Amino acid sequence: MIPLVPVFIKSKELLEKLSLLLDKERHAYNDSDTSKIVYLSEQKQSLLDEMDQLNEKRLNILIKFNILDRKKPTEEEFKVWLDKQDSHFDDIRLLIRECETLLKECKTKNHTNSRILSTLQKRNKHLFELLQGHSGKNKVYTSSGSTRPISSKQTIGRA
Repeated sequence: MIPLVPVFIKSKELLEKLSLLLDKERHAYNDSDTSKIVYLSEQKQSLLDEMDQLNEKRLNILIKFNILDRKKPTEEEFKVWLDKQDSHFDDIRLLIRECETLLKECKTKNHTNSRILSTLQKRNKHLFELLQGHSGKNKVYTSSGSTRPISSKQTIGRA
């Protein structure tokens, strides 16, 4: 038997952890807790690195058992092979479906967090420009052809 079940079980566990981490990240954005955001991003990177290593292990197993082409392994090739297998591989099929569902959920959460972060960055940039007395709408061209904001003499810091 091909030792894939432990690999997919571990993948599922990592995806579940990632999903929880993405929820915590969203709450940290809501709380504007920068130290927590940095900590969570480090945790997220660690999980993604572990997932990459696990995927590499899975590919090596599939190549070792001549399921995938050594030179150009593809997911499609594995799925075609798996579809041809008997019911002994049903547990792997189930784990793959669960992992795909979790992955889709994680991608959605990550996209949502990305949009939240983008909104926060725009808001902070706007507030910073207000503090400096700049307006994003009032820009002039420099001699090099780029643009820069026009500075106001009445900044909050000078008021």
